[in-house]
Amino acid sequence: MLFFIDVQGSPLERCFFYYANSVTHKFQIVITRHFCKVEVAVADLDVVLIGDMAKNIRYQGSGSSHIQPTKLTSLSDAMPGVKAVACCDAMGVVTEASLKEAAAAARSAKTAIVCAGLPDIYESEGFDRENLQMPEGHVKMIEAVAEANPNTVVVLFCGSVVEMPWLPKVKAVLYMGLPGQAGGEAAMELLTGKVCPSGKLAETWPMQLDDVPSRALFGKKYTHYSEGIYMGYRYYEKAGVPVRFPFGFGMSYTSFAYDALNIKGREVTVQVTNTGACAGAEVVQLYVAAPQNGIHRPVKELKGFRKVFLTPGESREVAFTLDDRSFAVWNQGWVVPGGTYTIGVGASSADIRLSGNLEVAGEAVPAPVWQKGSWYENPKGLPSDKDFCAAFGGEIQPEPVIKKGQFTMEMSTMEMKDKSKVMNMMYKGTEKIIAQAFGGVADYSNPTFRMMMSGADAPLRAAVISSSGAFPANVAEGMLALANGHPIRGLKKMCQK
Repeated sequence: MLFFIDVQGSPLERCFFYYANSVTHKFQIVITRHFCKVEVAVADLDVVLIGDMAKNIRYQGSGSSHIQPTKLTSLSDAMPGVKAVACCDAMGVVTEASLKEAAAAARSAKTAIVCAGLPDIYESEGFDRENLQMPEGHVKMIEAVAEANPNTVVVLFCGSVVEMPWLPKVKAVLYMGLPGQAGGEAAMELLTGKVCPSGKLAETWPMQLDDVPSRALFGKKYTHYSEGIYMGYRYYEKAGVPVRFPFGFGMSYTSFAYDALNIKGREVTVQVTNTGACAGAEVVQLYVAAPQNGIHRPVKELKGFRKVFLTPGESREVAFTLDDRSFAVWNQGWVVPGGTYTIGVGASSADIRLSGNLEVAGEAVPAPVWQKGSWYENPKGLPSDKDFCAAFGGEIQPEPVIKKGQFTMEMSTMEMKDKSKVMNMMYKGTEKIIAQAFGGVADYSNPTFRMMMSGADAPLRAAVISSSGAFPANVAEGMLALANGHPIRGLKKMCQK
């Protein structure tokens, strides 16, 4: 087994991210800087594992992503003999005593590996995250360990982006995502250098929630996508907002050089060479930057990517073919604005290695009247409803009035329960039935229970369809009539066959 250290001997210097589909062992890893490789026998590893997730790995989500593993391997299982200190509980709660124990354990080893992230209740199918924060206890745990040991590695188990105020204090971050039943083994192989990283981030990591242009709409049932095309890197680049990690970002234990960009019509080729000391794969990304005149456009957009595996010193030509859709915009149909486009090839949206121009024949697509001075021309901060309505060409659909006598089949029992005894009884009945699968306890701290109860927030119409006959339409309509104060009409409906 190999362990990767830098030339001064400090393990796993700086930060890297990793996501693995460990069931198939197809690895996607993201790393921020080049590593030097030195072979170290596994018996010589001087490390300690800290955090409940080292043993109780967060390997899957709830709902439709939930499986029964055939063999579940945690990082602690994959590194037998390595000391492990829980520090926090399953919810990420720590105490002053547990933080002191973790710090003492960190000081006793050359490298401290902290396993942290998001517990189940923080993210699941059926409900939205309330913020981008990790549990406060996990943050305290990371900071306490990093203060005790400068060689601290954080292994993250979470389904998506989290804020990382502690990042400058640690040497490395291994992002596992929700890696599946062999996630512990996959993490071990990355930490010990058995596998060379080769993936890229599939989403931009913002510095904080306040940087996200759609943040005001999070968690709302009735909403609209007012940011339009400015999602992810399209927004951050156009608005000039700094990010934690850009879209497509990633390096590996080796390094890659780009040269010989050739743009011939719609065909683009580039030469990629492995200039490092070990075999690895690079995800080559092609971006198209449109002329910034006429109808508003992002600074650039990803239009192709190829993953190429190269041994040390090996070169390979990577080819892309563009078509009309690579340049088109929607304007009552797909149209191609003519002009000079920039073709960029690189390692991320923020790391364009080579670029060249391409003249594209097309039509003039002038800026619409509403665009001048609007948020979409200069997207910074939150888009206004006024600008969205102008771009959308219509008014924002108002939220329905939840009022007895005006209930409809498009409303849910959850929405109506506080204004109707009938709907409250129906909601409580649903809660009781679902609780039977959880020992009779309506436990909203259980993500699976909470996910199943989210069905009570579906419109009555949808509940009828999804019940496959268990909740007939006439019963739903009868209950609705009762809730609206029409008992005779409601009973008649419910008695219909």
